Amino acid sequence: MARPTRKRRIDDVLDVLRRRAQELPVGSQLPTEWQIVEDFGVSRQTARETFAVLQSEGYIEILHGKGAFVVDKTVRDTERFQDWFRGNQFAIDELLEMRAAVEPYVAELAALRITDAELEALRNSVQDFEPVLLGSDIEAKVAADEEFHSLILAASRNKPLTTFYDTFIPSLREFRARVFAPPADPLLALPHHQRIYQAIAARDTAAAYRAMREHIEHSRSDVSRLAHDSTL
Repeated sequence: MARPTRKRRIDDVLDVLRRRAQELPVGSQLPTEWQIVEDFGVSRQTARETFAVLQSEGYIEILHGKGAFVVDKTVRDTERFQDWFRGNQFAIDELLEMRAAVEPYVAELAALRITDAELEALRNSVQDFEPVLLGSDIEAKVAADEEFHSLILAASRNKPLTTFYDTFIPSLREFRARVFAPPADPLLALPHHQRIYQAIAARDTAAAYRAMREHIEHSRSDVSRLAHDSTL
């Protein structure tokens, strides 16, 4: 039998300690590095890397010489989101302005030009979106959202718009990674995708334009709320 890889060992320890951090009260201490070494049969380096990941995810705080302690992840997630927003507000505003200027028209064109096969792919994208959003894989959420918007872009049959939009993909990917991670609620995007699909499926260009515009404006307002709400 093949021996588990080092990455697999870290993932196994992470799964256990992540669940423990979620279940324990704030302020509780997790096992020490040496206890993890003994309990899981891993190296001290693996134990140390596990703590580093948990701290980066916002589950714990490491106090040198004392140990690892459970923190309020909601507070930590909100602080990190707000730090990101403050450091990138101008770029975020520009990105959303670009989306508001381009994507509603792209949706309008898609409603006019989409083929039956493309419409079926878009329907499948919407149907598959909810289980992805309910999961914990941020990269999968980003990919699913990107697929939905890319299908609409392709259906618009406008190559210059596609080329222009593609230049924003890296920034959009980072933006999506933020709005699909805590403290944001990724499920808020689902009804918007459903309404956009329904409008495109009905070949209703005005409704498609309006639904996409509302989707982007909702994203803008939700980001602003998370960035400025001190009660989260």
